[in-house]
Amino acid sequence: MLELKNITKHYKHSATGEAAVNNVSLKIYEGEFLTIIGPSGSGKSTLLSIIAGLLKPSGGVVYYNSGEIVNENLKKASTAAGISFLMQGQSLLSNFTVEDNLYYPIYLSGNKGNYRERAEEVLKLVGLLEAMNSYPARLSGGEIRRAAIARALMLKPQILIADEPTSNLDRENASKVMELFKAINDDGTTVVISTHDESFLTLSDSVYRMNKGILKVVNKIA
Repeated sequence: MLELKNITKHYKHSATGEAAVNNVSLKIYEGEFLTIIGPSGSGKSTLLSIIAGLLKPSGGVVYYNSGEIVNENLKKASTAAGISFLMQGQSLLSNFTVEDNLYYPIYLSGNKGNYRERAEEVLKLVGLLEAMNSYPARLSGGEIRRAAIARALMLKPQILIADEPTSNLDRENASKVMELFKAINDDGTTVVISTHDESFLTLSDSVYRMNKGILKVVNKIA
């Protein structure tokens, strides 16, 4: 479904001069739940941004269904490929209701239509239907994270990518979020996440470890 070939990323002002992503090749299959583990600063966030089509690599190519998706209009290519990205620590717009937060990325992408039914559908999925008209200030940290997941699902992505989705959550809320990702995956969506918390790895089909920009397989489905 999605393939990375010899991906490298250098930052001009890197303190170490080392590549943030160092010659990474990876295949992500349809319906797979793939987890990338590793310490902070290992290159996980950079790699996920490249996979999502939000960051152009210094070298290498990302293919989606055998077509190159990394080009001069990265966000458009990512949306066309059916990829949704949940950034680390992503929060909601405080002056918007939960419902309006769900619509905002759709508005920015230029899509038109009535998405009320879809909003109700994804909020029910994440257990927040009753919070539809609430403002973020009335939600807990776990609820805000689940609302952000709902927002990422609005356009029915084929691939959902999440960078450290359980960061800054307590164990109970982290478990709820990870169970939600598993349910989304079981429903057919390909899920790719990064984490430094290895307690949820049993949910994954494939596990990779990243260190100093180098990606190595830990466990891979056949």
